[in-house]
This record gives sequence, structure tokens and C-alpha cells, in this order.
Amino acid sequence: MNGTRTRRLALLTASAALAVGPVSVSAGAFAAPRAAGALAAAPSPQPASDMSAAAELYLTHVLDLLQNNSMDKKKVDWPELRRQAFAEAAGARTTADTYDAIDLAVKALDNPHTVFMRPDQAAAFNPSPEVEAPGTGVPPPAPRGRLVGQEIGYVSLPTTDRIPGYARAGAQAVRTLDAARPCGWIVDLRGDSGGAVWPKLDVLAPLLGDGHLGAFVDADGNQAAWALRKGQLSVGGEVIPKDLPPSIKTGANGVEDYVTHNAYVLKRPRPPVAVLTGPETASAGEAALIAFRGRPESRSFGLPTAGLATGNAAYPLNDGALLLVTSVADIDRTGRRYVNTPIAPDVRVAFTDRDMRWGTDDPVIDAARTWLESRPACSR
Repeated sequence: MNGTRTRRLALLTASAALAVGPVSVSAGAFAAPRAAGALAAAPSPQPASDMSAAAELYLTHVLDLLQNNSMDKKKVDWPELRRQAFAEAAGARTTADTYDAIDLAVKALDNPHTVFMRPDQAAAFNPSPEVEAPGTGVPPPAPRGRLVGQEIGYVSLPTTDRIPGYARAGAQAVRTLDAARPCGWIVDLRGDSGGAVWPKLDVLAPLLGDGHLGAFVDADGNQAAWALRKGQLSVGGEVIPKDLPPSIKTGANGVEDYVTHNAYVLKRPRPPVAVLTGPETASAGEAALIAFRGRPESRSFGLPTAGLATGNAAYPLNDGALLLVTSVADIDRTGRRYVNTPIAPDVRVAFTDRDMRWGTDDPVIDAARTWLESRPACSR
């Protein structure tokens, strides 16, 4: 994956870890809890410089956020990195004068999912949910479903770039399809480049089934388990709320039906599930894939994912810039840890964008259907 495409995916998927709790941009929204008694890393003292007090405070704050919260913090010699960053920012009078020094610190972490956005980039990114795509009058993409043949349910999950109604539409699509009593299901994540993970897992709850789905793990080894029980998703023991209150991320009105607590039970429970992936499957899309890894009667088809199976915490800064810090890695239900390496499918099947657009003669869907129809649930 080239650098431009990696950065584009990082910008698209950086909010995957957000909007979990009441304070949607806090570090604790997605990260595993600290162990009892654990202390934040103490910032190293800095030599005197000719920086303004505002610039020095700003740079120190950003470096503290990276050192205390990055999943990659143990890879870095922080006293030396701080020295280099302050040398780069020597003479800085404004916060903007420190941006190159912040870029240097972010680069040292060597994580494509950790991103520093200048105010104009942060304004363009604007992760606050909206009901319609700006200027189009067209509702944002929502999960869609259809039957493949007579007995295979197919659900496509797009990126959750604008959240309201996503989980509700997806849950309804699954219920509508289930009226035909599918013997197996296809979950298409090839167009899912990230966003928020919990609405996706809410849509897929009837296919996933109750129990342990995976976890997040931070740099210190602390884990926060993903679990599903009677439609309620939880992380680290805290249930994901149906509605999110107003916040910096969710906007003045908050988000209604962020998740639906989808307790629907399939007419044919515990079906075989084929998950489709490709190079645009990233971040929260990869987390949805990981939730199926280790589940009985699940298999993945397509091409390797983007390789951003990590979670971010967002820190809005006082000049309008935004720092997105990769704070946790994903773990599947078997304990396998995923970081920033593409996840290979169980069955590699090449495809093109044209295959996906046409929706017929799609080699990945054909391979998944062949496997599903060979399973005991579909061959009775």
C-alpha cells in the first residue's frame, strides 16, 4: 500500500474507536482501562528555549498525549524525541509554528493510523454525524440486504461515516431477509473503510450470537473485552448506550439509535457465515471481520484488508487541530492480536471494483455461495 493511500485510509477510519461513551472524544472511550495503580508516563523536562509560553505549552501537551496514550509508546526514546521536537520548534511563537515538530513526533511512532490534522484538515474531516451527505440531499449509505439464490442472505456494510439510522437500517435489513429463512449468510465488508464499530456489530448481532467477540489491548497489556448478550454490546463491561448525548463529536443533538440493542433471533440460528474482505476493508471494518474470527462455521473470502486493525482516541486541540492517537490493538475471540498488518482471507479470491459495482457474476460472492451451500445447514 503506498503512502498516499495509507494516509487516506487513516483519515477515513480514524474515528472507528470513537463515540462509545458519554464523552465521545475522551481517551477512555475506546482504550482498555489502566490497571489499578498504573501511572501515566511523566514528561521529561525540557531545556529552556525562545519559544512563546503558548507554543511551549501546546507542544508539551501534544507530546504528553502521544507518550501517555499511544499503543506504540514503548518503541520510542521519549527524552530524545522530546529534545528533537523542541529543537524543531525552536523560536515558535504560535501553535501553528509547532506543527512540523508534532509531525516529527507522530512519524517516530511509525503507525499509519495515528494522525495529526491541522485545523483545515480537521474541519474537512469533521466526524460529526449528519443526516444527509452535505450538499446532496441524499441520505448517507446504509447497510443493504438481498437474497443470493433462494437460501443465502447477503448483507453489505458500508463505511459508517454518518451514523444516525445506520444500525436501525441494518437491523431491519437482516430481519427482512430472515423472513426467507436463509440457511447461510454473506457479510460483505469490501466497501467498509471504517467509521464507528458498534453500529456494525449491532447490525450483525443475530449472526454473531451471544458471548465473547474479541477485545482491545493497550500498550501495557490491559484488555477491554467485546461482548454480546441479548442484543446488548459491551466493551470492558460497559454496555454501549442506544443513544449518544450531545458532545464535540456527536453534535448539538447527539445521536439517536447509535445502536439498537439488536436482540433479534434468527429463524435458523447459528448459521454458517461467509465474510467478504478487500483492500478497502479497514479499521472498524476490520474489527467487524475480527468479531467473526474463531466463530464456528465462519470463513472469509476475497483479498487482504488494509491493515489498520487498531482503535483510535481523538483529541481536539484548542486551535482547531485534531490529534488521533492509535491507543489499542484488536484481539479476536481466540486471543490472536491484530495490529497494522493486512488480514489475509481464509480463501483468496481476486476481484475488481467492476465486479462489486455490477453485483452479478461477482467471483467472491460466487466462492462464498459455493462454500455456504456445501455446509450441513444448507445441504439438508
